[in-house]
Amino acid sequence: MKLQVVGDKLAIGLSAICVVHCLVLPVFLTLFPSVLFTFFSDEQFHQAILYFILPPSILVLGLGFRHHRNIPVLFTGIVGLFILVSTATLGHDLLGEWGEISLTVLGSSLIAAAHFFNAKLRHLPSETKKR
Repeated sequence: MKLQVVGDKLAIGLSAICVVHCLVLPVFLTLFPSVLFTFFSDEQFHQAILYFILPPSILVLGLGFRHHRNIPVLFTGIVGLFILVSTATLGHDLLGEWGEISLTVLGSSLIAAAHFFNAKLRHLPSETKKR
């Protein structure tokens, strides 16, 4: 149970980092163009952060589903992860800057929402969890 609590919080935090990175970086690069050559502005950042988002999200959403059996929560998390992985692999060249930002924010938001509801469902009586 403690793994699920920590995992949900970790996944929500990492999703928030993705959103902040995507929304703040363009402004930051305009103000400080030399940052353009750093790791945080590179496409590799998106791919690297996936290594930190995917394992806990998959594990914790799976454990949560096993506990509460709520398909919409699991589906929301899977869709969010799919969007995030697709966006990171298709990249800026295919999607454009605003497409990449929009899809990353959408995917991250879906992942965060799924983990939020995953955490909430752990505290409900068992008869109200199933849908």
